[in-house]
Amino acid sequence: MKKLLIVDDNLDFLGFLVSILKQHFEVYEASGVKEALQVLENTEIEAACADFNMKDGSGLDLLREIRQKNLTIPFLLMSGDDTMLEKETEHYGAVFCCKTDYDFIAKVKALANPEPET
Repeated sequence: MKKLLIVDDNLDFLGFLVSILKQHFEVYEASGVKEALQVLENTEIEAACADFNMKDGSGLDLLREIRQKNLTIPFLLMSGDDTMLEKETEHYGAVFCCKTDYDFIAKVKALANPEPET
């Protein structure tokens, strides 16, 4: 199973995501940017999903840190409503997703399991 890191300071939503995605991934969880960076230091994560708005920074801050460390893992930035983040997210080679998308789980699965190029 691929190793997926989920980062969100809303513990209820984090728990919800973990409960659904653990059926498809080996899930690691963090409740903020600092905790996520610790997980990334200790585990070879293969994809990450992070909320934009967190108490100790933003998901975009985490994405920048990941790219500065030359980690090229697929990354999905989640937000409740701010599609203005889409361009900046794409600049760092990541995917933006609104948490309210009906196919949110499918997007996470596609992120970690891209279609092979033919």
